[in-house]
Amino acid sequence: MELDFRVIAICNKVVVRVTTSYWHDKRGGHVRKDINFLKKKCTGFNILDEDMYAAGADEILPNIVNLYDVKDGVYELITVNESRDWETGYIDMYDYKLIPYIEKATPKNGL
Repeated sequence: MELDFRVIAICNKVVVRVTTSYWHDKRGGHVRKDINFLKKKCTGFNILDEDMYAAGADEILPNIVNLYDVKDGVYELITVNESRDWETGYIDMYDYKLIPYIEKATPKNGL
């Protein structure tokens, strides 16, 4: 039985809230971007959380290609720039991208 990875990708959704903070203290001015998971909107496998757990946030978060280009808001995280291992054909490297989150209509939320 062959897995259809397109179906798996649809079942897995990572939704985050991006917020920017600015402040100053006696050492200078500071800017910080926070990425918080919206757990009720996330479904299936959380690739960002798993990758940060395995490799560390300092290795993974710089791979979000548009992190500093997006305004504060709610976004869905997708993978981009996927490259495959030449021997196995499995995806072995990828980056992440934030796209605006659009809630789809379901009977539960009535949209």
